[in-house]
Amino acid sequence: MSESDYAIEIFTHLRDHCIRLRRDYNTYIELFNESSREILSKTAPTFFTDIANILQRDWILQACKLSDPPESKRKDGIHYNITVQLLNRALKRIDLLSSEISTTGGSIVEYGEKLKPARDKFIAHFDYAHQVQGAPLGETSEQELLKFIEDIQQYCDLVGLALGVGPLDFSGSGCSGDVLDLLKQLKRASRHA
Repeated sequence: MSESDYAIEIFTHLRDHCIRLRRDYNTYIELFNESSREILSKTAPTFFTDIANILQRDWILQACKLSDPPESKRKDGIHYNITVQLLNRALKRIDLLSSEISTTGGSIVEYGEKLKPARDKFIAHFDYAHQVQGAPLGETSEQELLKFIEDIQQYCDLVGLALGVGPLDFSGSGCSGDVLDLLKQLKRASRHA
């Protein structure tokens, strides 16, 4: 496989991951916004609180994957992680790593680094000291979250253009049977109850 094909392969998997991240973000925002609060509380408050917590934990895990190191050393050798750093390394080898790609990728990694304490001490491991102290882990602001969402789109578009694959707008993710259809059915059922 050529260096260029290798970079495209990494990019394809990384962009698919970013698409899933964006879809999960869109689902969370559509489901847990102010206009949905009343119907969710009337329908099944415990269930929807549990779903919100599950989505938040998975979000942290999935977002952190983008900022992991490019490889992990294990007993059976080195394993490569599909991350921004691995893709940037592949782009550099074929002289396609622009300063804009590097800066945007760095911003993605920085966001993931802020979330890693939550992943490492609560989601991936059940850290004793954290449980006893109960200090918040991995906090970010809404502004940082929105920037991360913009950055994953921009990064994928920049890399897609550099590799000749092209950009792909994955900001929208609605489809038949999605969260909007669920909310419609809940509201309809509530009116007829």
